[in-house]
Amino acid sequence: MSKIIIYFLLFISSYSMNYVNISRLDTLSRKGTIFMSINSFHKIGVDLNSSKDTFILNTDVGKYYLKGSRIITPHREYTYLSEPFVSRGKYYLPLELILELNGAHLENNRIMRSVEPENPDTFPKRVISLSPGITEKIFALGGEDLLVGRTSFAVYPEEVENIDIVGTMFEPNLEVMLDKDPDMVIAETHFREKLMLTLNSLEIAATKYRSPTNIPEIHRSIVDLGTLLGRRPEARGLNASLKDKISYTRYILKDQEIPRVYYVLGSGKTDITPGGDTFINSLMELAGGDNIAREKDGWRYSLEELILNNPDIIFGSQRSIDNMLMEENYRFLTAIKNKKYYIIADDSIFNLPGPRALTQGIYEMVKIFHPESAEKLKNKY
Repeated sequence: MSKIIIYFLLFISSYSMNYVNISRLDTLSRKGTIFMSINSFHKIGVDLNSSKDTFILNTDVGKYYLKGSRIITPHREYTYLSEPFVSRGKYYLPLELILELNGAHLENNRIMRSVEPENPDTFPKRVISLSPGITEKIFALGGEDLLVGRTSFAVYPEEVENIDIVGTMFEPNLEVMLDKDPDMVIAETHFREKLMLTLNSLEIAATKYRSPTNIPEIHRSIVDLGTLLGRRPEARGLNASLKDKISYTRYILKDQEIPRVYYVLGSGKTDITPGGDTFINSLMELAGGDNIAREKDGWRYSLEELILNNPDIIFGSQRSIDNMLMEENYRFLTAIKNKKYYIIADDSIFNLPGPRALTQGIYEMVKIFHPESAEKLKNKY
C-alpha cells in the first residue's frame, strides 16, 4: 500500500537583515511606486543586469528574466504593471518587485531577506490536492504536471478538468486516492478528523493546512506551497506580480470616498456575510469599501445589525440578491431604496483565498464600489 503523507504548510522562516538608507540611493517615484537604478541595486547586493530589452536577475533560487511587463520563470510567466523605464540615461526598475523576487522586502530602512529551507529530495512527483484553493495555487505555480488527483469542488482553472477526481472536498475516496499512488496529499482546514483517524490507523501520517484569513496569509501560503513543491522561483514571481498589482490598485483608489458595503451570502432566517476576520473582508477593504460587518468575526450577521449599519451598497449572487429583494425586512435599507444592489455573475472568484481573488475578485469589487476608477484598472489584471 502506498504511504500518503499530508504535509502541514506552515514553515517558520527566519530573516537576515541589511541596513540600507534609501534616501542615499538613486530612486524615483512614479504612481506610488519607488523605482531604483540598476547601479543602486548593485550597491545593495542585487545581481541585476540588462541585455537589450531584457533584464536578468540572478537570485538564490535561480534566474528571472524581466521582459516588457513579463516576469519569466522556469515553469510560468507572470505580468506586472510597474514596467522599467529610462531616465537621465539610466534604467529604473520597481524596488519592491525586485526585492520580492530576491525573497526580501524593505522594512524601516532594512532589507529583510527570508530564508526558505527546502529539501529537493522530498519534492513530490505525484500530488493529490483536497482543497480547491490549493489546486488553484498549484496551477498558478506551474505545478499542474504534478497533480494526479483533485476533488469535485475544484473547478478553476478550466484545465483542472484534465485532473482525475478523488471524491468531494468533505468526503474524499480513500481507495481512489490510493490507486493514484501519490507521494503527497495536501489538504486544508475542512479536512475531517474522521478521515485523519482512518489514515492514522493505516499508519498514514495526516495533518492539515489552515486556510488563509487575510491577504498576507495568502502570500505566505504561496511561498510555503512553492517551497514544498520545488516551485520557489514561481512562488516569488507570482507574489511579486500580485503585490505589484495590489500596490497599483491602492494608488488608483487613494483619494476615493469609501462607501459602506455589504456582501450578502444569505438572508432571511439568518443573514450571512464575511466578518472582519475573513480574507473576503480584506478584499473589500483593498477594493475601497468599508465592510459594515468588519467588527464581527465569522459569517453570521443579524437583521438588526444590518438595519442599524445601513450600507450604501449591497452586492452578491443573483440568488442572494433576489432573496433579499423578496423579503419585506430589507426594503427600508438605503441600498435597496436607491437601487444600489449589484449582482456578481460568478461569486466563486471571491470564495477561494488565492491569486484569482487578488486579481479578478478585487477588480469586480472595484467596478461596484468605484466604477470610474475601475476603468483605469481595466485589462490591468
